[in-house]
Amino acid sequence: MSRRQHQHRSENNRSISPRLRTLVIGIYSIVVIGVGIGLYAVLQQEQMPDVEVQETVSESDPDVLAVLSSMEGAEVTVPIGDLEKVMPEVPEPAWLQYAAAWRNTEKPRIAVVIDDLGLSLAATRKLSQMIGPFTLAFLPYAEDLGAQTKLVHAAGHELMVHLPMEPKAAAANPGSNALLDGLSPEEFDRRLVWNLARFDGFVGVNNHMGSLLTEKAGPMVKVMMLLKERGFLFLDSLTSPESVGISAAKATGVPTIARDIFLDNVQHRDAIEKQLAKLERIAHLRGYAIAIGHPYEVTLETLANWQKTLDAKGLVLVPISQLVAQNERLPAALVSDLETAAR
Repeated sequence: MSRRQHQHRSENNRSISPRLRTLVIGIYSIVVIGVGIGLYAVLQQEQMPDVEVQETVSESDPDVLAVLSSMEGAEVTVPIGDLEKVMPEVPEPAWLQYAAAWRNTEKPRIAVVIDDLGLSLAATRKLSQMIGPFTLAFLPYAEDLGAQTKLVHAAGHELMVHLPMEPKAAAANPGSNALLDGLSPEEFDRRLVWNLARFDGFVGVNNHMGSLLTEKAGPMVKVMMLLKERGFLFLDSLTSPESVGISAAKATGVPTIARDIFLDNVQHRDAIEKQLAKLERIAHLRGYAIAIGHPYEVTLETLANWQKTLDAKGLVLVPISQLVAQNERLPAALVSDLETAAR
């Protein structure tokens, strides 16, 4: 997309938003009530109950069992009636338009997301030299984002906005222009739009922190309404087991998926390798798995070595958009075209 086309699209989005505002306010309370009705059922599966999945995993790591068990009954959704009449059509949504190359394979698929990017140019350069596709989430308040994101996108990686949201811990700082529960509607909207305007070419967002905000149906629906309007996907980082992110996304028709494993809460190679082993087991048993890591030197070095072992293990690294498409059950012809297209 040329810069002139992107500017034209941005002007269209700005002209659409005022017209939508009255309609959105009108359905807003209904949306929140609707999300609330389905919230209990959704949270039951998000809290990862101890249910038997299948005999073959009876001796697996408890974390693997929890992830797989959480998928039981995961199709709960609270759709908003006549949403397509309210929201403008997006002929080629951003999450497909800017997707990294998909892999045409029947093997189990793994997506690895690297969060908190943008603050270390050295980490960005390191990732630009790694074989992808990794999914790279950049903090919108970082500097020189245009150059950094172009560097890794050219290397075949997929881009996301790591959207700052309010955490529960008072000492945790989500950064400037974070989405907070107590903001006025106008300031909340301003910050959301600002965060999505910091660089181009991304497929969607995942939450940075957000253990407090992602539990709030009202603010999360507001986030999803704009993501829907602009054609983005949502990856729930699951910083809270009581997140309503997936529920809000499904209610508004936003393509969505959730994280399975955090790789590097312990920043040591052995610990990261153990988390990767859990990720592999989930992928083999369920068909796909999603990990989130961070741009620590030990994490990137461990991933670079791990990636060389995937062929022998019968696993394939894919961008997050490919797994979202799989979950969204896109038409087979469209998926085939995207998997074989030269990008």
